[in-house]
Amino acid sequence: MGKKSYLLSGSADEVGEKLQESYDRILDSTRKWAEIISFDPDPQTGMTPKDVVWRKNKSKLYRYCGNGIKHRTPVLILYALINKAYVLDLTPGMSLVEHLVDEGFDVYMLEWGDFEWEDRHLTFADLVFDYIAHAVHKVCQFSRCDELNIIGYCMGGTMAAMYASIFELPRVRNMVFLAAPFDFEDAGISSKWINSGAFDADKIADTFELVPSSFVDYGVKMLNPVNNFWGTYTRLWKVIDEGMSVKSWKVLNKWVNDNTNFPGGAYRQWIRDMYQENLLIKGGFYLRGQQVNLKNIDAALLVLAGEKDHIVLPHQARVAMDYMNSSDKSYYEFPIGHGGLVFGGIAKNKVFPIISSWLGERS
Repeated sequence: MGKKSYLLSGSADEVGEKLQESYDRILDSTRKWAEIISFDPDPQTGMTPKDVVWRKNKSKLYRYCGNGIKHRTPVLILYALINKAYVLDLTPGMSLVEHLVDEGFDVYMLEWGDFEWEDRHLTFADLVFDYIAHAVHKVCQFSRCDELNIIGYCMGGTMAAMYASIFELPRVRNMVFLAAPFDFEDAGISSKWINSGAFDADKIADTFELVPSSFVDYGVKMLNPVNNFWGTYTRLWKVIDEGMSVKSWKVLNKWVNDNTNFPGGAYRQWIRDMYQENLLIKGGFYLRGQQVNLKNIDAALLVLAGEKDHIVLPHQARVAMDYMNSSDKSYYEFPIGHGGLVFGGIAKNKVFPIISSWLGERS
């Protein structure tokens, strides 16, 4: 039997070209690895120019600067309590905020700030009544209008719905929900853990008071440990192999590992009232004596979900189409995960244009 040959075939020039290509590829991979393991600081994020137009304690209301406003109705963006504000303004070319500003929208974002010990008792009532409601009024004041659009990502969408269900004015004209959960009856692995009988939300909140970011971070990552721990580095190999920018991997890795503490008051409600008792859908969730009734929401509705999202399953988001009293409703589902809706190629090329086009037609 003949031995398998690993020699390059072809003319001397062809062999030389193949060797040069292999050398260049190895050299490029080595250069990228050197870039990765260097002691460079974390990549800069949240780069879209902005002004702080209002403050409350640690929170800031940003108004982003553009080259001209084409759409009169302003946009307020809300995100999850455990994230940093740059989650929706990662880096140029991977930023929902940047995209909306470039499309001529008047964009605002409410940054929560970093929750510390003095914030441990904050509840959703405090966040909705004392922060979101005031931010909405400021948005309308600065934009000189009496209505606005709200975009809510993940828990930010749930809080946006809490606000819109209680406050009639200023009017919320359009609402965009990105992977925002509303029905917690079946939340996948999260439900199995939290409803196992051993998960005591009150005990956790009473013990920590301010739930550490590491506690929440490990819990979220353990929902899909292979992808969240090992997958991080397989994605890195893919980036190198496909000649993509290492910066994009660094930005994503920074976001994945950069969370904030969770105020114990809100954590207790999120786990007990949402995941364990599903009070939002059942109509039993109240803020300062007022019922959060999703039927009160009549704004035009755009709901987006990720088919591979293991944090907010698609049906948890899609249920907004049934429970909210909107006559204008649209739903899109993409073959991506939780973060894929706000960064990456599909987000930039498909998700972002759908949001801006849908809002533009209604603003």
